[in-house]
Amino acid sequence: MNVAILGGLDRLKNNYEKQGRALGFRIRVFSRRVPNMTQRLHDMDGIIIFTGTVAHPMVEEASRFAKRRGIPVQRSHTSSISGFKRCLSQMEAPRRLS
Repeated sequence: MNVAILGGLDRLKNNYEKQGRALGFRIRVFSRRVPNMTQRLHDMDGIIIFTGTVAHPMVEEASRFAKRRGIPVQRSHTSSISGFKRCLSQMEAPRRLS
């Protein structure tokens, strides 16, 4: 399952990816707004939004896209690893990747 993270802390990017892999997810982190955001989210199966560290226009764009595509969205005010794991646990658990 491919999951995008919007927001978060740059210094925790590797930790988000490592923890996600350990739980069987492929993680892409967008800590800042990027051009063509919706095209980059096109192959995602889920989106996690760290509301405390993300720009409001980025949230609106991703939320509209997710609603149109039926992609589940989890939100967490904190950008911590425990908040990240909690959001992942709310999504459908895939098989573990080898």
